Amino acid sequence: MPYKGFSVTETGISHTKHGKGCEDFSLHYPPNDGKIKSLVSLAIVADGHGDDNCFRSAKGAEFAAIATKDAVIEFVDQLRPGLLQRMQKKEWFSKEMLEKYIHDLVKHIIAVWHGKAEDDYTNNPFADTDLANVADKYRKRYSEGKDLHHIYGTTLIVAAITKDYWFGIHIGDGRFTALCPDGSFAQPVPWDDRCYLNVTTSICDDDAAETARIYYALASEGLPIAVFLCSDGVDDNYPIEGNEQHLYRLYRTIALTFVEDGFDSTCGQIKDLANSFATKGKGDDTSIVGIIDMEAVKWIAPVLQKQVDNEKAEAEKAADKKAEAERLEAAKIEAEKVKEIKKAGTEKAATKTPEPDAVKRPPAGTNPAEADTAGNVKSQNKPDSDGIESYGSFEPCGKIDIII
Repeated sequence: MPYKGFSVTETGISHTKHGKGCEDFSLHYPPNDGKIKSLVSLAIVADGHGDDNCFRSAKGAEFAAIATKDAVIEFVDQLRPGLLQRMQKKEWFSKEMLEKYIHDLVKHIIAVWHGKAEDDYTNNPFADTDLANVADKYRKRYSEGKDLHHIYGTTLIVAAITKDYWFGIHIGDGRFTALCPDGSFAQPVPWDDRCYLNVTTSICDDDAAETARIYYALASEGLPIAVFLCSDGVDDNYPIEGNEQHLYRLYRTIALTFVEDGFDSTCGQIKDLANSFATKGKGDDTSIVGIIDMEAVKWIAPVLQKQVDNEKAEAEKAADKKAEAERLEAAKIEAEKVKEIKKAGTEKAATKTPEPDAVKRPPAGTNPAEADTAGNVKSQNKPDSDGIESYGSFEPCGKIDIII
């Protein structure tokens, strides 16, 4: 199980323009230095709320990530000696029990986070100037010492993988995406419909422990090849409709890049990608965090490449179909124009009154019969003055059709 982790966070240009620091915080564990041998691989990202009412959310995000790392490591260490032995023997332990333990873990994380926020406020009370941009209802509460944890509000996404099981925890927005052993992508942690546009749930909510979404599975059900976590600085750059599919294509590209370019080079490219989102996209703080099994992703690479080739073929087919539809529509419009021109010409010809021939009088001393004969010969050898009427009615020619 040679999992490696990566974590990248970049400050959004929308924050720097307004004099704000970065409110995202991310980490992975272990640090890929070969010094720590652990049964758990962790990826964590917390996105502090960019809200004037949560003016210490950057600290809140850091507190959440660190509290989670410590709590998960402790959870795994305590769970393994007894509980996993029962799991392996298929005794009384069940997935429902694992779910209960993870919910208890979430409660513990939130309690530790509250403690860190309280300690920070105690050691660093806010000044009146900190409340300048706070909404009136919150200013009153904060001034009375109430709901101070809201100042540190943040989202939290966690992925933890051990050799016996894996799980995910999600509070708020951002995205949790897994690359499955069959090469498909999924978002196993249920989405919170209360998160929409600029509205998100938070670790500071009173019901955060009860409404946190979790996912859990035993290793026998299959461990993921990779897990990718991101703050909304990534997924908000894509349309709401089909948002997951855009992310799947992004992460598939990243997975293939790990295979083609190696771990270190790809991590550098992920940093460049995050910076691009932060400075050229939506401009929000951007975090991309993950865990990847470098050996397994090599085995699954042909499947991922086939997906790319199939999508490319479908895109080309769709482009050809669109081009053909546009050509047919243009031809239809051209035909309608020609039809209108013909119709206009026919109507004009039908309403035109022919001019009567001029009455010709023979010159003095000329025989009228000879004059008539001379006149007929002259008319047969010289066309009328406009040079058209003698050739019949007007019809559009090919060149006119082309010009139109």
